[in-house]
Amino acid sequence: MMTRLTLIAAALMVAGCSSEPQSDSYFPLDVGARWEYDVASDVNGVLTRETYQARVDRTVDYASGDQVYVRRIEVPGNIGIEYWLRKDKVGIARIAKRTDVEEIAQLDRNARTVIKLPVTLGASWMVPSEPFVIAPKTDLGQRELKMPKVLMTYTIEAVDESVTVPAGTFKNCARAVGVGNLPLYLDAVTGFTDIPITNREWYCKGVGLVKLEREEPLGSMLWSGGKVTMELTDFKLP
Repeated sequence: MMTRLTLIAAALMVAGCSSEPQSDSYFPLDVGARWEYDVASDVNGVLTRETYQARVDRTVDYASGDQVYVRRIEVPGNIGIEYWLRKDKVGIARIAKRTDVEEIAQLDRNARTVIKLPVTLGASWMVPSEPFVIAPKTDLGQRELKMPKVLMTYTIEAVDESVTVPAGTFKNCARAVGVGNLPLYLDAVTGFTDIPITNREWYCKGVGLVKLEREEPLGSMLWSGGKVTMELTDFKLP
């Protein structure tokens, strides 16, 4: 549970009355802004659902002088995670992370781009990622293995899409698509194989992330794969 929360939240980021978009920002960072998502995971045909809550909790002073915002992700009944997001002329990047069991935030070795600004058609960036759902099926030594990183290349493929989710229908949305290959040892016969991973995110003006689709197709004797879909169910902007 904790690993899944950590990974999906890295891609993100309290129920309340929905608000109409009030700005042109694709990634609002106003303190007090809140979002709620329905997260459906289909792993080898087994479907599970969870509710994710995100909010911009506060700002912090940072030595560089850049604006740094703390975005908190929670799943009811689990440990919350805080992500420190830096906003500068290049875009928005994650620079640190802290879970509720840690006293201080742990700085990332390198900043991870969340979204490049301004959002323009064809803009691209690269960011390291980890599997959301690919995992070993058994305890035959595989669970001790450290999952390899996958370098995802993101591209803004559209800036004028309409997206319908439980929270409503939103126009003028940007679709960011990330693709990468996960090098994975499947078995003694197949050896190493590149598993294609695709991540699609829709950001809408004045709202932020409204939908995410993550595809990690893999089915073997030793490994499981599947798909994660996250849709906005409610949001409130200050």
